[in-house]
Amino acid sequence: MVKVAVVGCGLLGTKIAGELAYHGHKVKVTDSKVENLNKVYEKLQEDKKMLKDDGILTHDNFIGQVLCMSRLEETVKDVDFVFECIIDDLEVKKDLFQRISHLCRPDTVIATNTLRLDVSEISARTYIPERTIGLRFLFPVYYIPEVEVRSGKDTSHHTIEKTRKFLEKMGKTLFFRSGIHPLILTEEQREERKKNRIAQIKEMSNSGHQGVLLPLLSHRGNIKPKQDDEDSIVPSDMDRDCAICMDRIRDCVLRPCNHMVTCSQCAKMLFNRRDGCPICRKDITDTISVYHS
Repeated sequence: MVKVAVVGCGLLGTKIAGELAYHGHKVKVTDSKVENLNKVYEKLQEDKKMLKDDGILTHDNFIGQVLCMSRLEETVKDVDFVFECIIDDLEVKKDLFQRISHLCRPDTVIATNTLRLDVSEISARTYIPERTIGLRFLFPVYYIPEVEVRSGKDTSHHTIEKTRKFLEKMGKTLFFRSGIHPLILTEEQREERKKNRIAQIKEMSNSGHQGVLLPLLSHRGNIKPKQDDEDSIVPSDMDRDCAICMDRIRDCVLRPCNHMVTCSQCAKMLFNRRDGCPICRKDITDTISVYHS
Protein backbone atom coordinates (compact mmCIF):
# COMPACT_ATOMS: atom_id res chain seq x y z
CA MET A 1 0.00 0.00 0.00
CA VAL A 2 1.33 3.41 -1.02
CA LYS A 3 0.12 6.67 0.52
CA VAL A 4 -1.00 9.11 -2.15
CA ALA A 5 -2.53 12.59 -2.22
CA VAL A 6 -4.74 14.09 -4.93
CA VAL A 7 -5.08 17.87 -4.89
CA GLY A 8 -8.13 19.01 -6.83
CA CYS A 9 -11.43 17.12 -6.66
CA GLY A 10 -12.94 17.91 -10.03
CA LEU A 11 -14.14 15.15 -12.34
CA LEU A 12 -10.64 14.00 -13.31
CA GLY A 13 -9.09 14.34 -9.85
CA THR A 14 -11.84 12.26 -8.25
CA LYS A 15 -11.48 9.52 -10.86
CA ILE A 16 -7.70 9.43 -10.37
CA ALA A 17 -8.31 9.07 -6.63
CA GLY A 18 -10.74 6.24 -7.32
CA GLU A 19 -8.32 4.49 -9.67
CA LEU A 20 -5.58 4.65 -7.04
CA ALA A 21 -7.91 3.31 -4.34
CA TYR A 22 -9.10 0.56 -6.71
CA HIS A 23 -5.51 -0.66 -6.77
CA GLY A 24 -5.24 -0.78 -2.99
CA HIS A 25 -3.59 2.53 -2.18
CA LYS A 26 -4.48 4.89 0.64
CA VAL A 27 -5.60 8.15 -0.98
CA LYS A 28 -6.13 11.52 0.64
CA VAL A 29 -7.88 14.20 -1.39
CA THR A 30 -8.40 17.92 -0.91
CA ASP A 31 -9.84 20.89 -2.76
CA SER A 32 -9.99 24.60 -2.07
CA LYS A 33 -13.74 24.46 -2.80
CA VAL A 34 -15.71 22.70 -0.06
CA GLU A 35 -18.53 21.92 -2.48
CA ASN A 36 -16.14 19.87 -4.63
CA LEU A 37 -14.88 17.97 -1.61
CA ASN A 38 -18.42 17.21 -0.50
CA LYS A 39 -19.20 15.61 -3.86
CA VAL A 40 -16.29 13.15 -3.79
CA TYR A 41 -18.15 10.40 -1.95
CA GLU A 42 -21.15 10.63 -4.30
CA LYS A 43 -18.93 10.55 -7.40
CA LEU A 44 -17.00 7.53 -6.14
CA GLN A 45 -20.24 5.67 -5.46
CA GLU A 46 -21.25 6.30 -9.07
CA ASP A 47 -17.87 5.04 -10.29
CA LYS A 48 -18.15 1.89 -8.18
CA LYS A 49 -21.57 1.14 -9.68
CA MET A 50 -20.17 1.66 -13.18
CA LEU A 51 -17.26 -0.71 -12.52
CA LYS A 52 -19.56 -3.32 -11.00
CA ASP A 53 -21.91 -3.10 -13.98
CA ASP A 54 -18.91 -3.67 -16.29
CA GLY A 55 -17.86 -6.70 -14.24
CA ILE A 56 -14.46 -5.41 -13.10
CA LEU A 57 -15.34 -4.68 -9.47
CA THR A 58 -16.62 -7.72 -7.60
CA HIS A 59 -17.38 -6.12 -4.24
CA ASP A 60 -18.95 -2.93 -2.95
CA ASN A 61 -15.79 -0.96 -2.20
CA PHE A 62 -12.32 -0.26 -3.51
CA ILE A 63 -9.55 -2.09 -1.68
CA GLY A 64 -7.82 1.14 -0.79
CA GLN A 65 -9.42 4.04 1.04
CA VAL A 66 -10.22 7.57 -0.08
CA LEU A 67 -10.15 10.19 2.68
CA CYS A 68 -11.34 13.78 2.23
CA MET A 69 -9.16 16.40 3.93
CA SER A 70 -10.04 20.06 4.30
CA ARG A 71 -6.45 21.25 4.68
CA LEU A 72 -3.54 20.89 2.31
CA GLU A 73 -1.03 20.19 5.09
CA GLU A 74 -3.03 17.22 6.36
CA THR A 75 -3.32 15.88 2.82
CA VAL A 76 0.31 15.90 1.68
CA LYS A 77 2.46 15.73 4.81
CA ASP A 78 3.12 11.97 4.86
CA VAL A 79 2.52 10.68 1.33
CA ASP A 80 4.76 9.13 -1.31
CA PHE A 81 3.11 10.79 -4.32
CA VAL A 82 1.10 13.98 -4.84
CA PHE A 83 -1.07 14.26 -7.96
CA GLU A 84 -2.12 17.84 -8.71
CA CYS A 85 -5.35 18.15 -10.73
CA ILE A 86 -6.39 21.80 -10.44
CA ILE A 87 -7.25 24.40 -13.07
CA ASP A 88 -4.62 24.84 -15.81
CA ASP A 89 -3.43 28.23 -14.63
CA LEU A 90 0.36 28.65 -14.47
CA GLU A 91 0.56 31.06 -11.54
CA VAL A 92 -1.94 29.09 -9.47
CA LYS A 93 -0.02 25.87 -10.11
CA LYS A 94 3.33 27.49 -9.31
CA ASP A 95 2.02 28.75 -5.99
CA LEU A 96 0.51 25.36 -5.17
CA PHE A 97 3.67 23.42 -6.05
CA GLN A 98 5.72 25.75 -3.86
CA ARG A 99 3.37 25.20 -0.92
CA ILE A 100 3.19 21.44 -1.39
CA SER A 101 6.97 21.09 -1.65
CA HIS A 102 7.43 22.64 1.80
CA LEU A 103 4.62 20.67 3.44
CA CYS A 104 5.45 17.16 2.22
CA ARG A 105 8.51 14.94 2.75
CA PRO A 106 11.66 15.76 0.73
CA ASP A 107 11.37 12.46 -1.17
CA THR A 108 7.71 12.85 -2.15
CA VAL A 109 7.12 12.89 -5.92
CA ILE A 110 4.95 15.85 -6.96
CA ALA A 111 3.13 15.37 -10.27
CA THR A 112 1.07 17.80 -12.31
CA ASN A 113 -1.76 16.70 -14.57
CA THR A 114 -1.40 19.76 -16.81
CA LEU A 115 -2.47 19.48 -20.42
CA ARG A 116 -0.29 22.11 -22.06
CA LEU A 117 1.70 24.09 -19.46
CA ASP A 118 5.46 23.66 -19.12
CA VAL A 119 6.44 21.41 -16.21
CA SER A 120 9.64 23.38 -15.59
CA GLU A 121 7.70 26.62 -15.23
CA ILE A 122 5.17 25.02 -12.88
CA SER A 123 7.98 23.77 -10.63
CA ALA A 124 10.06 26.96 -10.85
CA ARG A 125 9.60 27.81 -7.15
CA THR A 126 9.40 24.23 -5.90
CA TYR A 127 11.65 23.02 -3.12
CA ILE A 128 13.74 20.19 -4.64
CA PRO A 129 12.36 20.47 -8.21
CA GLU A 130 14.14 17.22 -9.14
CA ARG A 131 11.15 15.29 -7.72
CA THR A 132 8.57 17.05 -9.94
CA ILE A 133 7.08 15.46 -13.06
CA GLY A 134 4.17 15.83 -15.46
CA LEU A 135 1.67 12.94 -15.49
CA ARG A 136 -1.54 13.07 -17.49
CA PHE A 137 -4.04 10.26 -16.98
CA LEU A 138 -6.11 9.66 -20.10
CA PHE A 139 -9.89 9.61 -19.84
CA PRO A 140 -11.71 7.38 -18.90
CA VAL A 141 -9.11 6.83 -16.19
CA TYR A 142 -10.32 3.43 -14.94
CA TYR A 143 -10.10 1.86 -18.39
CA ILE A 144 -7.24 3.57 -20.25
CA PRO A 145 -3.83 2.12 -19.31
CA GLU A 146 -1.74 4.87 -20.93
CA VAL A 147 -0.35 7.73 -18.82
CA GLU A 148 1.42 10.57 -20.60
CA VAL A 149 4.74 11.59 -19.03
CA ARG A 150 6.49 14.95 -19.35
CA SER A 151 9.69 15.76 -17.51
CA GLY A 152 10.88 19.21 -16.58
CA LYS A 153 14.46 20.41 -16.97
CA ASP A 154 15.14 19.43 -13.33
CA THR A 155 13.21 16.13 -13.22
CA SER A 156 15.62 13.41 -12.10
CA HIS A 157 15.96 9.91 -13.54
CA HIS A 158 15.19 8.57 -10.05
CA THR A 159 11.84 10.40 -10.05
CA ILE A 160 10.93 8.96 -13.45
CA GLU A 161 11.88 5.42 -12.40
CA LYS A 162 10.04 5.67 -9.07
CA THR A 163 6.94 6.87 -10.88
CA ARG A 164 7.22 4.22 -13.60
CA LYS A 165 7.47 1.37 -11.10
CA PHE A 166 4.54 2.69 -9.09
CA LEU A 167 2.22 3.05 -12.07
CA GLU A 168 3.27 -0.15 -13.82
CA LYS A 169 2.24 -2.10 -10.73
CA MET A 170 -1.21 -0.68 -11.40
CA GLY A 171 -1.14 -1.97 -14.97
CA LYS A 172 -0.46 1.49 -16.40
CA THR A 173 1.79 2.12 -19.40
CA LEU A 174 3.88 5.30 -19.40
CA PHE A 175 4.76 7.08 -22.63
CA PHE A 176 6.62 10.33 -23.23
CA ARG A 177 4.86 13.02 -25.24
CA SER A 178 6.04 13.23 -28.82
CA GLY A 179 6.19 16.86 -29.91
CA ILE A 180 4.39 19.77 -28.30
CA HIS A 181 0.83 18.52 -28.62
CA PRO A 182 -0.81 16.20 -26.04
CA LEU A 183 -2.36 12.90 -27.05
CA ILE A 184 -6.12 13.38 -27.34
CA LEU A 185 -8.09 10.18 -27.90
CA THR A 186 -11.17 10.19 -30.09
CA GLU A 187 -14.43 8.78 -28.76
CA GLU A 188 -13.89 5.66 -30.89
CA GLN A 189 -10.37 5.18 -29.51
CA ARG A 190 -11.63 5.54 -25.94
CA GLU A 191 -14.35 2.96 -26.47
CA GLU A 192 -11.92 0.53 -28.09
CA ARG A 193 -9.46 0.80 -25.22
CA LYS A 194 -12.27 0.47 -22.70
CA LYS A 195 -13.53 -2.73 -24.35
CA ASN A 196 -10.01 -4.17 -24.43
CA ARG A 197 -9.46 -3.36 -20.74
CA ILE A 198 -12.72 -4.98 -19.68
CA ALA A 199 -11.95 -8.04 -21.79
CA GLN A 200 -8.45 -8.33 -20.28
CA ILE A 201 -9.71 -8.24 -16.71
CA LYS A 202 -12.55 -10.68 -17.42
CA GLU A 203 -10.07 -13.04 -19.09
CA MET A 204 -7.96 -12.96 -15.93
CA SER A 205 -11.03 -13.89 -13.91
CA ASN A 206 -11.96 -16.77 -16.23
CA SER A 207 -8.41 -18.11 -16.11
CA GLY A 208 -8.73 -18.78 -12.40
CA HIS A 209 -7.52 -15.53 -10.82
CA GLN A 210 -9.24 -15.30 -7.45
CA GLY A 211 -10.14 -12.33 -5.33
CA VAL A 212 -10.20 -8.80 -6.69
CA LEU A 213 -10.05 -8.39 -10.44
CA LEU A 214 -7.03 -6.28 -11.26
CA PRO A 215 -4.83 -5.61 -14.28
CA LEU A 216 -2.06 -8.04 -15.10
CA LEU A 217 0.72 -6.01 -13.48
CA SER A 218 -1.02 -5.63 -10.15
CA HIS A 219 1.06 -6.00 -6.98
CA ARG A 220 0.23 -8.15 -3.98
CA GLY A 221 -0.68 -5.06 -2.04
CA ASN A 222 -3.82 -4.88 -4.16
CA ILE A 223 -5.13 -8.10 -2.64
CA LYS A 224 -7.46 -7.48 0.25
CA PRO A 225 -5.81 -8.71 3.49
CA LYS A 226 -7.66 -11.49 5.23
CA GLN A 227 -9.06 -10.51 8.60
CA ASP A 228 -10.23 -12.69 11.46
CA ASP A 229 -13.52 -10.85 11.61
CA GLU A 230 -14.64 -9.23 8.37
CA ASP A 231 -17.50 -7.43 10.14
CA SER A 232 -15.28 -5.78 12.72
CA ILE A 233 -15.08 -1.98 12.70
CA VAL A 234 -11.48 -2.18 13.88
CA PRO A 235 -9.09 -1.47 10.94
CA SER A 236 -6.31 -3.84 9.95
CA ASP A 237 -2.79 -3.36 11.33
CA MET A 238 -1.61 -1.40 8.28
CA ASP A 239 -4.54 0.99 8.59
CA ARG A 240 -4.62 1.75 12.32
CA ASP A 241 -2.98 5.18 12.11
CA CYS A 242 -5.20 8.23 12.43
CA ALA A 243 -5.83 9.68 8.97
CA ILE A 244 -5.29 13.23 10.24
CA CYS A 245 -2.22 13.24 12.51
CA MET A 246 -0.73 9.92 11.31
CA ASP A 247 0.78 9.50 14.81
CA ARG A 248 -1.91 8.15 17.14
CA ILE A 249 -4.06 5.07 16.53
CA ARG A 250 -7.70 5.25 15.46
CA ASP A 251 -9.75 5.06 18.63
CA CYS A 252 -12.88 6.99 17.81
CA VAL A 253 -16.10 6.40 15.85
CA LEU A 254 -17.69 9.39 14.12
CA ARG A 255 -21.44 9.73 14.37
CA PRO A 256 -23.82 9.29 12.62
CA CYS A 257 -21.82 7.65 9.78
CA ASN A 258 -19.94 5.28 12.16
CA HIS A 259 -16.64 5.59 10.29
CA MET A 260 -13.56 4.85 12.36
CA VAL A 261 -10.76 6.84 10.78
CA THR A 262 -9.29 9.22 13.39
CA CYS A 263 -7.95 9.35 16.91
CA SER A 264 -10.07 10.99 19.62
CA GLN A 265 -8.04 14.21 19.59
CA CYS A 266 -8.39 14.71 15.84
CA ALA A 267 -12.06 13.75 15.94
CA LYS A 268 -12.62 16.52 18.47
CA MET A 269 -10.72 18.94 16.22
CA LEU A 270 -12.90 18.02 13.21
CA PHE A 271 -16.05 18.42 15.31
CA ASN A 272 -14.99 21.81 16.69
CA ARG A 273 -14.23 23.26 13.27
CA ARG A 274 -17.43 21.73 11.85
CA ASP A 275 -15.62 19.64 9.30
CA GLY A 276 -17.14 16.51 7.72
CA CYS A 277 -16.13 12.87 8.02
CA PRO A 278 -12.92 12.31 5.99
CA ILE A 279 -14.52 9.31 4.26
CA CYS A 280 -18.10 10.28 3.45
CA ARG A 281 -18.15 14.03 4.27
CA LYS A 282 -21.28 13.72 6.40
CA ASP A 283 -21.60 16.22 9.24
CA ILE A 284 -20.22 15.01 12.57
CA THR A 285 -22.80 15.25 15.34
CA ASP A 286 -20.97 13.20 17.97
CA THR A 287 -17.87 11.10 18.57
CA ILE A 288 -17.53 7.83 20.48
CA SER A 289 -14.21 6.69 21.94
CA VAL A 290 -13.20 3.08 21.32
CA TYR A 291 -10.89 1.27 23.71
CA HIS A 292 -8.69 -1.43 22.18
CA SER A 293 -8.06 -4.52 24.26
